[in-house]
Amino acid sequence: MITGLLTALCVLPSLITAGPLAKRDFPPAGACSGYCQGDLHDPSVVYDGQGTYYRFTTDHKITISTAPSIAGPWTNQGSALPDGSMIDLPGNMDLWAPDVFNYNGIYYMYYSVSTIGSQNSDIGVATSPSMAVGTWTDHGSIGIPSNNASWNRIDPNLFQHDANAPFYLSFGSFWANIWQVPMQNPPLRVAGEAVHLEQNLTPPAPDEGSYQFWYPVNGVQYYYLFFSNGICCNTPSSPGGLPSAADAYKVKVCRSTSPTGGFVDQNGVDCLQSGGTVIYASSAANDVYAPGGQGVFYDPGQDSIVMYYHYVKPSVGYEYNQFQFGWNKLDFSSGWPVVVA
Repeated sequence: MITGLLTALCVLPSLITAGPLAKRDFPPAGACSGYCQGDLHDPSVVYDGQGTYYRFTTDHKITISTAPSIAGPWTNQGSALPDGSMIDLPGNMDLWAPDVFNYNGIYYMYYSVSTIGSQNSDIGVATSPSMAVGTWTDHGSIGIPSNNASWNRIDPNLFQHDANAPFYLSFGSFWANIWQVPMQNPPLRVAGEAVHLEQNLTPPAPDEGSYQFWYPVNGVQYYYLFFSNGICCNTPSSPGGLPSAADAYKVKVCRSTSPTGGFVDQNGVDCLQSGGTVIYASSAANDVYAPGGQGVFYDPGQDSIVMYYHYVKPSVGYEYNQFQFGWNKLDFSSGWPVVVA
């Protein structure tokens, strides 16, 4: 996320009240034109401040797409790292879950190197002055220790409250779920020990894809931890069949007054004790199944905070190359994010 856009949130209306999140149907995904269907897993979207939106997605050595709006039309521009990663692990030519952040005019792209079902993973970083194809330089691993059996080093997300605040990178999937490490400045390497942010204690504990976001509520600075819960990418022909809507991917959130811990859901349940409030999930009526892999940013084009994600349209199909890019506005007026049409 662009640091300047984080700062811009301070000028958004702050006369909001923290009340219960009303039960409601999940709305349809926002309109999308152009390259909106394909290998579009785990998107990361950044606005360059000059009229172009950049979208980075898993596969093809991180696919870069551009558009004049979050709604498109999206155009595939090519691969961010056509030579793969210098990290010497299986999967270094099949990079996952990019996360892109602008700091002092340099774009930092964090990515995962792994293979399906493996804990033999790592997180790398590349930099670019512009985000364009052909401008990315790989720096390899950020240095999260590999000798901890409690985590899987995938699904990175860099967070900074403002341009003078420390950097934190959250990561993790399955095993003991979501962790966080402090980062050096500039944020190319880990700067300290990891802390535990979130854990689902119900086997098989499928939580991953964390994303942190800051928003003020009645003068209180809250840090929101979004994450994907459930089974992402099974098809009807997968072993065990297609997961039910309850077991499929969905987006959950917890919040804290600190970016480094103390996250609870809307009912006060600790995020380390299976807490998490569902804010977006499958909706048969709206042709949305298994949404997740989400990110959040303030979109000047929509004049709103927006959550983007990948999902399946059952009317189209469940195959890996049939995934859809989706987005919706987020309403924080209750103190908790609510997905709106």
